[in-house]
Amino acid sequence: MASAKTKDGADKRTKTGIGGLDKLLDGGIPHSNLVLLSGSCGTGKSTLGMQFIYQGAVKYNEPGIYLTFEEQPEKIIREMANFGWDIEAQVRKKKISFIAPEIYKFEELRREISDEIDRIGAKRLVIDSFTLLSSYLKSDYEARRALTQLDREIKKFECTTLAISDIKEGSETFSMTGYEEFIVDGVIVLRLTSNVPEGIGAYTRSLFIRKMRGTHHSLESVPMEFNQSGIEVYPSAKVF
Repeated sequence: MASAKTKDGADKRTKTGIGGLDKLLDGGIPHSNLVLLSGSCGTGKSTLGMQFIYQGAVKYNEPGIYLTFEEQPEKIIREMANFGWDIEAQVRKKKISFIAPEIYKFEELRREISDEIDRIGAKRLVIDSFTLLSSYLKSDYEARRALTQLDREIKKFECTTLAISDIKEGSETFSMTGYEEFIVDGVIVLRLTSNVPEGIGAYTRSLFIRKMRGTHHSLESVPMEFNQSGIEVYPSAKVF
């Protein structure tokens, strides 16, 4: 599929709104890309995903949907208020919408996602997490097929999507089956890196763009941290 273009012929980008990340992506995620956001426990995947949705709404006037399988929307809204994000105000404006499905039948969920994208004109989507969604499917083949179908569906709406993938610490793959990373347009990996060789003591959070179709991007693993306003990425710094 050819990348979308602006009127002047440039590739359209979805700016993440996350400090430092767009610089690593040469301006942002190519429009309509499906990106796997992979990491182990505590690396910041859900926060980064919600920041992507929130900044899209408040900075770029791009409505977004957050699909959550585990946490209730009320809990997410309450926790993210610690960063000064007034998510409830954006929900009232129909700039942010939550889907919290109770029935994990993929075809029904796919229709629900499509209907909600159409309802609010969403340009951003976060799936938290695709790993959990995959666990309700019968096989690895069904999981890959579901991801391919979902990718085709959301591209019809020109919706840029982050699909969260939970991986074990030190995993050599970035998804549950090890095949999803070949289907998606991009893979962003979040890690916890020990500051000492023995792996005991302080850790640094880091971000690495493994793959991103349609753009030049850094191949450096760079530090990231939580601050008062969310996640900040440091594109010029090194991870030690």
